[in-house]
Amino acid sequence: MNHDLDALSQIQYLSNDEFERFKAAAQILTSKTFIIRGIDKERELYDFTIRNIKLFEAWFTCMGSSLVRDESLGVIAFRGSGNIRHYFSKDEICAVLVLRLLYEDKKVEVSLTKFPILSVRDFQDKYNAMTGEEIKKTSLIKVLSRLSSCKLISVESNDYADPEAIIQLYPSIPLSIDRNALDLAVAALENKNSSDEITDFQTETAEAGK
Repeated sequence: MNHDLDALSQIQYLSNDEFERFKAAAQILTSKTFIIRGIDKERELYDFTIRNIKLFEAWFTCMGSSLVRDESLGVIAFRGSGNIRHYFSKDEICAVLVLRLLYEDKKVEVSLTKFPILSVRDFQDKYNAMTGEEIKKTSLIKVLSRLSSCKLISVESNDYADPEAIIQLYPSIPLSIDRNALDLAVAALENKNSSDEITDFQTETAEAGK
């Protein structure tokens, strides 16, 4: 028997309530990729998943998938196989890069907020500076909506185009793009004459994000 799967036997010892939490956590991971400790409604599921991490890892191994966790960040991430990955447009990839850089900058600032925050205007300014192109209103709304649905950010407004709206940066952002991939992507963006580099990175990052 594969000893990595021995932990599956633990499922029979879960109480009814624990089994419901197991199902809820598995559903969030497969549908939303991340469980984030800092989100109040996910704290209990995060703690439950960490306590039963061997069971979860064995369960997802059976799906040909895996889990990545960073307890310092308080994030558990689902890594699926190729047919259940999310794919992103070039604008969305650029936006994730911008948010990754902003997260690095903001996380060292002293703040009373649970997550690093910035305004939509801050995001626009950084995006425009990095890409050399002004992000249009329709693209801005689409990008922020998509990344919010992927649990990388939360926008505290119904109007994603409001320059004063606040964006919360979730700690899932560092797990969506690692440092090496970030450096390669920034170099590709700075090389305006190499569209192939951007295309290659777009595929790599989209696959890494799920």
